[in-house]
Amino acid sequence: MGDVVIVTGASRGIGKAITLRLFSEGYKVAAFGRDLAKLELLKAEIKDSEKFKIFSGDVTDSEFVTSSVKQIEEEWGKVDHLINNAGLAIFRKFVDSDLESFKAQMDVNMYGVYNFSKAVVDGMISRNSGSIITISSLAGKNGFNYGTMYSATKHAVMGFSRSLMLELREYNIRVGTVCPGSVDTDMITGTPIEPGDASKILSSEDVAEVVSAMLKLPPRALVSELEIRPTNPK
Repeated sequence: MGDVVIVTGASRGIGKAITLRLFSEGYKVAAFGRDLAKLELLKAEIKDSEKFKIFSGDVTDSEFVTSSVKQIEEEWGKVDHLINNAGLAIFRKFVDSDLESFKAQMDVNMYGVYNFSKAVVDGMISRNSGSIITISSLAGKNGFNYGTMYSATKHAVMGFSRSLMLELREYNIRVGTVCPGSVDTDMITGTPIEPGDASKILSSEDVAEVVSAMLKLPPRALVSELEIRPTNPK
C-alpha cells in the first residue's frame, strides 16, 4: 500500500522540497499549508490525486489538525511518518521585539508541532511503528543576533523532541530533529540575517535529502538529532 507521510509547511521552501522528494520515492503524501493557491500549484505539478492530498489550514488549530489526520487515516488507513516543517521566523533585536510576535512564532513553531504529533501518535503506538521528524534549526542549539524570539521557540522544539523520543522509542517510533544552518528560502530573504551570497548556503533540497535518508534507515536505527551546515558560507 505504501508508506503514508504528512508534511507540514509544504507549499514552499523546505516543505515543498521534502514533499516532492518523498513523493518521487513512492510515498503517499498529505501536504499541509496555509496558502491554498500554492498548494493547488503543487498538486498540479505532482498530478496524482491517488497518492497526494492537500490540506489548507492553520497548524495551530488543533481541531483542524485532528480532523485532517483522521480523514487521512480513514482514506489511506494510517500515517507512517510525520514531518513537522511548518515554521515562522521574525528576526528582530530584542529591544524591538513585542509579545505578539513572540507568541505568533511560538504558536506555529512549537504548538503546531505539538498538535500534529499528538494527532498521529496513538495510531503509531497501536501499529508499533512510525517516525516523527521535526525540522528545527541550529538556532535551537545556539543563540544569534536578531534571534531571541525565534531561537527560544526552536530551543523549545528541541526539548520537546528529545523527551518525546525517550517516551516513544519503546513502541519502535523514531523521533528526530533536523537542525539546518542557513537555508536559501524566503524565510530569510529581506531579513537582517540574509546572506550576501545565497549560492554558498544550503538549499531546500539539501534538507529534503537528509529527511529522506533518515526515513530509509532500518527500523532499528534512529537519528535523534542531525545538524547540517553550509560547507563554506563565506
